[in-house]
Amino acid sequence: MSSKGPQIIEIEDGALGKLGLLIEDYTNPICVTDELIHSEYSQLLETAIGKPCKWLMASTYRANINTVLGNIDIVLGFGGGSSLDVAKLISRDTGINWISIPTAASHDGIASEVASVSHNGYKYSEKCKAPFAVIADTSIISRAPPRLRLAGLGDIICKTSSLAEWKLAHEAMNEEFDDDVFSIVRKALESVLADDSLETLISAEIDAGRAMSIFGSSRPCSGTEHAISHAMDISCAELHGLQVAFATPLCLHYLQEAGCTEHKPGDILSFMSEREMPTTLSEMRISKVQFIDSIRHGLKIMEKRNRYSVLTHLDVDDSSLETAMAELGY
Repeated sequence: MSSKGPQIIEIEDGALGKLGLLIEDYTNPICVTDELIHSEYSQLLETAIGKPCKWLMASTYRANINTVLGNIDIVLGFGGGSSLDVAKLISRDTGINWISIPTAASHDGIASEVASVSHNGYKYSEKCKAPFAVIADTSIISRAPPRLRLAGLGDIICKTSSLAEWKLAHEAMNEEFDDDVFSIVRKALESVLADDSLETLISAEIDAGRAMSIFGSSRPCSGTEHAISHAMDISCAELHGLQVAFATPLCLHYLQEAGCTEHKPGDILSFMSEREMPTTLSEMRISKVQFIDSIRHGLKIMEKRNRYSVLTHLDVDDSSLETAMAELGY
């Protein structure tokens, strides 16, 4: 097992103001962010911490290449997924703590130790280090583009698929399993299905990240739907959370066929449609051929990671995929 995730969690309007006290014992913070967040919020953050801060744009960071960071003693990840991922990588490589300061509720990596890294056009997960603290200032997060919030919802509702598949993999292939971790993620999922308010979504994302840290891998929150999303990156420019949500009803279709899920694909499709999340190939701007290719590549990703897929369990072929996609309205 790994660490249990962040020791401190603040979710409220004006939470950024608590950062100064939190890092009062540190003298040389570095803040990883992007150009837009820096232009809008750098003064606010520097006022909050009350001390000089070195800034690093996430877009300029390159993994495995020496980046001059200086004499830093705490890393602040301030922004979206890319900024938080770079903060995780720096924390891992330097051994110093990092603090997650999300500016959007767009994914469940807010509090996880898993970073998304690009290679040859595809993204894959790399284990790093969970944040020491999460400071989620809802006055900032509420100003993010609405589509980012939809991506965050997608990254939670896909747990309808990942949890069921994880249990199937445990029962069929004896993959490692943890009842407590399963319960944490299921509770996070159910909270959002019942109430998708911003605060509930952020809490669910943090709990999902904490569950991954406890378990030591992303398996509880990431199944075939995530592998398909990673494969889609080569032909689809949509947000990760919307991609995983898009693949979820198809995975649920087969999990239902295997008798492994209590969630119906139609219910998740309705949830998505009501919030104007993409549910069709045209809305996702991907062809049927490209999507099926992504599914096939996603299965290779699952196999490479020694994760059992429901599609493998049922020996699903392309003809079956086309029929299922038609039934689900893709």
